[in-house]
Amino acid sequence: MKRSVLGLGVAVLLATAGLGTAGAVNCKQVNKYLDTGRSVSDVAETMVIGEDEVKKCQEEKAAQPTTPPAGGATPTPAAPQEKK
Repeated sequence: MKRSVLGLGVAVLLATAGLGTAGAVNCKQVNKYLDTGRSVSDVAETMVIGEDEVKKCQEEKAAQPTTPPAGGATPTPAAPQEKK
């Protein structure tokens, strides 16, 4: 009886420990915090993640090519018109 209770307790402990580390880091939110001027350590503390994960999100953002804003913000050249 004692062993089964102990085994159940260990199983619950392992299951809850796995849930705490199972979540993925939301790099979009990390980068929003960084864009407001917060430091890496401040963002890590706020989001309860490691500084290395914050730096990884920072590096991924830097590696992505920047794209122009949608909605036709870049002008397209006009077609040449024929003179009559």
